[in-house]
Amino acid sequence: MRARPWCNRPVQRSFGVTRARACGLALVVVLAARAVFAQADAAPDAALDAAFAALKTLELGQTLDTFQPIEQALARAHADEKVRADLEARLGATLGGEATDLARDYACRQLALVGSDASMPALAALVPKPRSSYMARYALEGIGGPAAAKALRDAIGGTAGPARVGVVISLGRLTDAEAAGPIAALLGEEDPTLRQAAVVALGRIGTAEAAAALATFAPKAPEALRHAVVAAELQAAERLCRQGSPDAAIKLYESLQSAESERVRAAAYRGLISAKPSESAAMILAGLAAAENWKRAVAADCLAGLATPDAIATVAVGVPKLPPEGKAAALDRLKSRSHPAIRATALASLEDADANVRAAAVESLVNSGAAEDVPLLARLASTGDEGLKNAACEALQLITAEGTNQAMLALMSDAQMLTPVLVRCAMERRRPEFVPGFLHAAESADAAIRLEAFKALEIMATEKDAEPLVRLLCKTPPGDEREAAGRAVWMSCQKIADPAARAAPLLAVLATADAAGQCAVLPSLARLGGEKALAAVRAAMKSEDQAVRDAGYRALANWPDASVADALLEVVKTSDVESYRVWSLRAYARVVSLPSERPPQQTFEMLRGAMALAGRAEDKQLIVERLGSVAAPDALALVLTYLDDPALKDAAVPAVFASAKGLSQSHPAEAKAALEKIQPMTKDEALLQQIPKVLRDIEARAAGK
Repeated sequence: MRARPWCNRPVQRSFGVTRARACGLALVVVLAARAVFAQADAAPDAALDAAFAALKTLELGQTLDTFQPIEQALARAHADEKVRADLEARLGATLGGEATDLARDYACRQLALVGSDASMPALAALVPKPRSSYMARYALEGIGGPAAAKALRDAIGGTAGPARVGVVISLGRLTDAEAAGPIAALLGEEDPTLRQAAVVALGRIGTAEAAAALATFAPKAPEALRHAVVAAELQAAERLCRQGSPDAAIKLYESLQSAESERVRAAAYRGLISAKPSESAAMILAGLAAAENWKRAVAADCLAGLATPDAIATVAVGVPKLPPEGKAAALDRLKSRSHPAIRATALASLEDADANVRAAAVESLVNSGAAEDVPLLARLASTGDEGLKNAACEALQLITAEGTNQAMLALMSDAQMLTPVLVRCAMERRRPEFVPGFLHAAESADAAIRLEAFKALEIMATEKDAEPLVRLLCKTPPGDEREAAGRAVWMSCQKIADPAARAAPLLAVLATADAAGQCAVLPSLARLGGEKALAAVRAAMKSEDQAVRDAGYRALANWPDASVADALLEVVKTSDVESYRVWSLRAYARVVSLPSERPPQQTFEMLRGAMALAGRAEDKQLIVERLGSVAAPDALALVLTYLDDPALKDAAVPAVFASAKGLSQSHPAEAKAALEKIQPMTKDEALLQQIPKVLRDIEARAAGK
């Protein structure tokens, strides 16, 4: 069923409107809408009329707001041909009327955007006029097309001086092929500016006729124009190549091969290679074999641009016949490509007498090498000269060949091939499949290999590797290797999702470990913390084995949080072993000053108690430093007293600053007095810069109050 027009639909009586009244109201709305639209159409025309009337008298200093209707019409013109044509006609009329010069400039600028061939007569009439020539040409260039080019060509004979120079420049910008002859005729003029403009324009036009004119003019060009002529010839030759006329371009490039400037010869040689794609590989090889540095550099650059596999293969096969400099340059550019011929050449070049060639050959295997090359690269990374070692190591890290990781893993399982460098390179590849190889390497008889393996496992091991890592840790001797193994264990355990289970792998191994194993495991266990770990540490502290007992006390001193603060303080107060007391006191000062919810005053009391137990100067210094982090007035007051102690002054000055800075908002008076006291006492440049800043902040807040 078709819906009735909305004006014929029933109207709810609650609105108090009858059907007839509704229809009448709809008619009124429609008529009113038409009136509004008619006014909207008329309003822009009136505004546009007013804007163009005002445009005729445009002078310097006048606001451009008056011309907003023109700008709005320009915006609409792109989508509405009727608006565009009307606007073009109005602008064209401005050019020929009694308008001011600035008005004509404005009109030309807009015609560059909306003009067409219809504007050519008006614009062409302005080109010979010195005042209007520039903006008329601006519009013609913006419109473009054959008509604009013809208008400018016709203006060559009717202009003189700067206007003619401008016409030539515009024709060059339009790359008007038909202008080549008329412009070439201007090369015989006396005006040097005109001749230079003609030279540049011919280079931009870049047709065979333009190129021939430049080639004819070049031998007789005055000294001042020679550089411009050469630049124009190069530009013309490049355009000829793009236009599919390589023969004319080749003539230009060949004529420039004898230029005095090395830069010109290089540019021409580069152009010749691009103009002869079928001969490019042979020309590149010839350039690489040349004695001139510039020619080798150009050939190497062009080598990077070779597009076809056959051309790449041709150059790669020819590399062994080149001199050392050419070989190195060629291999360096070929390293970004992948081709069997490059691999064959690189492998052959590893026997070259020149070190640079050997290094470049190794680098080229990154993309062209195969998994079968991994053993060779591994040997070079360990036994070659320094440059070759670095290149081979980088190649092992970056080589993209399929099967490379498997080949490296096979070497890592071979005791004769396993080296620290191989482990390091495998780690840099950051692939999880290497983890079993690292675990195997960590059991090597070579300490250097084990150390590299543990460093790799610190980064690559997962939570699944925690238990085997702990077993390996039990076997490591004290020193750098044990430290690296401990870090690997800690990082692996940290990846266990449940924090309460992170110590489990260590506790499982600790239960059956001998004394040496316990000494190795306890430091890592302490870093993880937790109740079960603490119980194991306490048991170790009671061991009959002196080494295990020492490790237990050290583990307690390495605890990550303040949960052991009371235990540490108890050791300080009761132990008969001085080293235990020292370790525990220093650990106590560390853990109680860690961020916590404990009130600062309580932390201060704990540190003050620790200071009373300290006997060594270095321990007192540590506690003074920790006091500086406590935001309590009593802490600041206590630290100030140590400024008079020669043994503690160096630690007290920065501690006073830290404490005063922390109290500068809550206790500004005390903080200010403390800062002013230490300011003349310190020679530390950082403090001398920071103290005045904090004092200024205190004064600024006081002034704000």
